[in-house]
Amino acid sequence: MSHLPQSKRTRRGVALLACVVLISASATLVLAQGGSNTSGSELTLRTVLRLAQQQSPALQRVDAQADMAFGTLQTSAQWPNPTLEYRRENLGSPLLPDEFVTAYVPIDLTGRRIRLARATDQARSRVGFEQRAARRDVELEITRAWVEALLSTGLRETLQGQKLAVDEIARVDSQRAREGVVAEAVAMRSRVEANRLAHEVAVAESRASRARHALATLIGVASEALPALPRIADAAVSELRVDIPVSDDAELIARARRDRADFTASSIAVEEAILRRRAERTGFLGDWQLQGGTKRTSGFMTGQVGLAVPLPLFNQSSGARLQSSAAERDALALQRVLELQLVADVRTAADDLRRLQRLGDVLQQSPSLADDISASARVSYTEGNMTLLELLDAHRAATDAARTMQQFHADLLLAHATLARAIGAPLVSENSP
Repeated sequence: MSHLPQSKRTRRGVALLACVVLISASATLVLAQGGSNTSGSELTLRTVLRLAQQQSPALQRVDAQADMAFGTLQTSAQWPNPTLEYRRENLGSPLLPDEFVTAYVPIDLTGRRIRLARATDQARSRVGFEQRAARRDVELEITRAWVEALLSTGLRETLQGQKLAVDEIARVDSQRAREGVVAEAVAMRSRVEANRLAHEVAVAESRASRARHALATLIGVASEALPALPRIADAAVSELRVDIPVSDDAELIARARRDRADFTASSIAVEEAILRRRAERTGFLGDWQLQGGTKRTSGFMTGQVGLAVPLPLFNQSSGARLQSSAAERDALALQRVLELQLVADVRTAADDLRRLQRLGDVLQQSPSLADDISASARVSYTEGNMTLLELLDAHRAATDAARTMQQFHADLLLAHATLARAIGAPLVSENSP
């Protein structure tokens, strides 16, 4: 049985370790690009939004605030109730008591309340669209939190794999330094790299934990109850629905004007403000009051009628007229702002998505480049033509390629979601898995 010197066994171990490290880096890159995950229960975007619909406190607040607004509108639109009065007079005197039964019915002779009722109907519709827009904003926030959780989890796993490999390199180099095969500075350099990665892994773990807790908070569940997150490359971009060609900005803007709830709400708000201004023009003359009833006096039953007219001497509703006129101007200005913002949102989101799609063609070369780096470094280091620092740099380049691809997938997912929000489209398609 042959025995190799300790130094030769160590060098062979280092060469084998280099192969394992670089193959591990290549595998990490492949996993970052995408791979099969056989888990049947994953926290897809559809699952996230479905859970949020059931339990999200943010969405519950949106619905509660809409109900509060509906209640306020219903209260302000109510017509005044009629009044029924019973009165007895001449009590405590030798005269027979007089008994009155009188009904008071308010009359809107100016039509102010009818116009206000029509304005309130418009307001109910406006609040409904504002509720839809607010819910869509919350869903977009949840989507961003979901993408951040995917990205941070993927980066954490990539760095953990890199740290394990570099820790093993540092262990072997420390042994070689004790044997005198390499200089002590080489072992120290390996340990410095391992310590740097330990810090990066700790930061990545903290980021992943915060992202998962933030997502769970938005959904309304405990973070421990969340299913496993899919790999970011496996999160199908087709889940994020944008079914209009990105190259046609005019068509996207037309769809946004048609489908965005906040823009529709602003148009309804203008109509509502116009009706309220017209109603307040006649507000200086309040409701008239028609009176009618019976009167029993000295044993005889008689009838009575009356009409009460408020005199606009002190209160002529000038403040209400000024307020309604200003509200109309504000609604028109807000509509203009939202129209400009709509165009800017659509064009910016479409430009971002087109830019990323073009960049995707370039980034698709990263896997092959990383494989070439790994293969070349493996051969060179085995043959003794590559130093440790060059090996670490090659390993870091392959890992950086994996991180770049993960960040690209995250940016692409967010770009699709932002464009879907900008044009008023659902964040997930109806036929997505």
